[in-house]
Formats: sequence, structure tokens, C-alpha cells
Amino acid sequence: MKATLLLCLATLISASAFAGQIGYPEKNPLVSFTVPDDWKADFKHGSLFVVSPDGGDVIVELMSMEAAIDDDAAAVKEAKGTVNQDFKKLKLTKSDPTESNGLIITLLGGEGTDKSGEAHINMALIKHPKAETQILFSLIASKENAAKYGEACGTMMNSIAATKSAKPKSKDAVQTYSYPDKDKPDFALDFPADWKLKDTDQGVYVESPDKLVAMNVIMVDKAEVKDAEKALKKSISDRFKEIEWNQGKEPEVNKDEALGLTATFQNAQASDGEGTEKYSVNLITYVRKSGDKSLVFLTQNPLRALDKHADAMQAVVRSIKVR
Repeated sequence: MKATLLLCLATLISASAFAGQIGYPEKNPLVSFTVPDDWKADFKHGSLFVVSPDGGDVIVELMSMEAAIDDDAAAVKEAKGTVNQDFKKLKLTKSDPTESNGLIITLLGGEGTDKSGEAHINMALIKHPKAETQILFSLIASKENAAKYGEACGTMMNSIAATKSAKPKSKDAVQTYSYPDKDKPDFALDFPADWKLKDTDQGVYVESPDKLVAMNVIMVDKAEVKDAEKALKKSISDRFKEIEWNQGKEPEVNKDEALGLTATFQNAQASDGEGTEKYSVNLITYVRKSGDKSLVFLTQNPLRALDKHADAMQAVVRSIKVR
């Protein structure tokens, strides 16, 4: 592995002093590598950046990828996507996966040209045995001035190793969305710990790591629930050539007089025509007798997602709590 690690920097030689190991992610690090003592390291927006003393002739970034740990094609595509908009004449060569220092690493290396000139681009797609998504190590070096940092670059990449103290992520762990707040929520839902949550103006958007399942939690004024249901159903129906809601029947409505709660369940099967992939859509609304807001919960996924995510999806629905 070390012979091919730096596809473009292997012949460059320099002298550097190394301060020690730095780990990523910042909390409960999974991987670590050696960093020169005069280089600047900083965590920003979930990524780790390491910059050469001149301020940018060499930039290293570590980031958690969206690609699932076992989806190599998606990982390679995602890695290339981080540079293909900034660099022209981009040529990257992929290596075969190699086991090294407790990790499985696939290398992408080559050259490209951006507004600053030609650059060496070296990437390591990292699989840690306790991670659920891959980690991307990117090293971009100015071709004009990179010679003085050749040894530093080589040492950083060759020193990438699994952090033995990393703790496995519990499959039972969850992250909770609460409205209006977590201390006294009117509505609350639990999502798997490794699913991605993104706040929206009206609630939260949730996506499985492989992007097969998309969920929307939408807080709607009670008086506008019916209009919101119609608008969502129309928007979804416009996406597909074929769709049938509730098998042509009326939606299921459950009323709990004791709790003052009305729950409406709607589902649809959809596709873009015969022979195309089929999708499942579920739309649930919870209307409380008290309070001004109601909960609209929308799930969309191809049917094949059920093979992998059925239990997690059912757990989310079962977790819904209404005060």
C-alpha cells in the first residue's frame, strides 16, 4: 500500500517535524493520523481541516461521507463529486481496496487544474469496522509548491490508522425530534441514530444513510391540515405516472376521545409505468383537540427499501408520542 499511496507525490522529499496524532471525528474518533507540528488543524462544520504553514499550498480535509459503509460505487462517486466542480482536466485513478492499520482503504489519486493552477489530488476512502458510513481523507497540494511538503504528505497518508478506543455506535440509539421543545413536547418522534436530520421551516427532513427512505415531519396549523394533505398528495401524485391512494378507498381514521386525538392514515403505491421501480408513500396526520398545531408525517421510499429498513420505519411510527 505504501508504494502506491501517494500517486503524485511519491518522488517528493523534504524534512518535517511531526507533532503526533490527531483523531477524527472530533468526538469519539474512529481514525487518526500524524500531523506536522507547524501545521494548523481545525474542526469546522463536522469536518477536520489541516493546512500547511504557508496557508494553503497543501490542504487536508477529513469528512464523514453519506455513502453507506458497503456501497463502494456511491462512495467513489461522492468523493469525485467533492472536487469535480472546482477542478478542470481532472484525472483520478482508483486503486483496489487494501487493509491497513485496522482499516480498509481505497485510494483515488491524480491531478487537476483550478483557478490557482495545477494540483495533486490524493484521496483515501476509509472503512472503519465500527462505522456505518465511510470517511473521506482528501489531500490537495499545489503542484508548483508541493515539493517542500512531500514527506509531510506521505507521512500523513501512510499514518492513517483505526483509533482503538473508538466506541461502536449503538443500533438502539435514537435521535428525537420534539415540538415545540424537548422539555414539554406536544409531539415527539424517535429516529435511528445514524439517519440524517435536517431542520426545515416547518419541521424536519429525515433521510436514511443510503437515501432510500425520506421522511418529512411537518407542523401545520390545525385549521390548515386538510389543505396541507391535499397539497402533499397532489405534489406526490404529480411525480408519478401511476399512483393509487388507499386502494381506491377512504383513508383510515382513528379517533381517541379520551386523548382528544384524531389520526388519519393514508398510503399509496406508485410507479412511472409498467416495468419501472415501485414506490410506497405513507401520509399520517395527528390532530389534537387542544393546541394550535397538528403533525403531518410523510414517508416515501422504493419498495426495495423495506428489505433493509422496514423495522426502522415501523419503529419511527411506533415512537410517535402526542401529549
